Amino acid sequence: MRVRYLGLAFALLAGIWATSAADAKQLYGSDFQNDAIGKAPAGWEVGFKGNTAAEVIADPKDGGNKVLASSKSAANASRHDVGGSIYVVGDAGWTDYIIEYDAYFPEEFYMGTLFRFQEGNMFYLFDRRSGGESGNFDFWFRNGGAWNAVLQGGKFATKPQTWYRFRLKIAGDTFEAYAGAKADNPAFDSMKPFHTAKNNALKAGKFGLYGLIYIDNLVIGETTADLVLPVEPKGRLAVTWAGLREER
Repeated sequence: MRVRYLGLAFALLAGIWATSAADAKQLYGSDFQNDAIGKAPAGWEVGFKGNTAAEVIADPKDGGNKVLASSKSAANASRHDVGGSIYVVGDAGWTDYIIEYDAYFPEEFYMGTLFRFQEGNMFYLFDRRSGGESGNFDFWFRNGGAWNAVLQGGKFATKPQTWYRFRLKIAGDTFEAYAGAKADNPAFDSMKPFHTAKNNALKAGKFGLYGLIYIDNLVIGETTADLVLPVEPKGRLAVTWAGLREER
């Protein structure tokens, strides 16, 4: 009888685990190949209206590839606090999520990505501050008109006009950043974060771009298992998980 009850208990636990795993999902995914050059990609919107516009462009390193550029203006003019726009994607109700993307820094300047974006002056920023061997990445909290440093000094060397791959893991009040050269195809699951910060001011929000930055192969999911973009028959990545679900 005891064996039977143990078997039932294990079966129940397995069912709970399977249900939990099934609830996890990919929130967004795109390599921008199906988007038109010169226009903002499908699903993206203006989170803060300034003088710049995000648009899909040809990859500066591979003319046959498409990437998303946050702006066509110079780096300083692309900052939203001097008149640049902010483009975002996702749902205001997103709480905990993992983000992976390729990033290209056109100039030696500070620029980055946003998470838990609520409105034009309420968000978190993961920001490249400087490059080279002493390269710094910071976490910032934008609150009204003020910048608040969550944690500064994450060390990862970068240089302009080179592609890198990043992972941001946002869970509760803890933020982790992972990075590697795109050409190295970094295995983040076996790496330690190079920068970790804590803050509990914002609980949910969208993903976005800040300053002048190009990104590619963006995928956002609830677990690491969600971070694989489906492959189309032509060998290109599918536009969005939501789109695939609609086609089924």
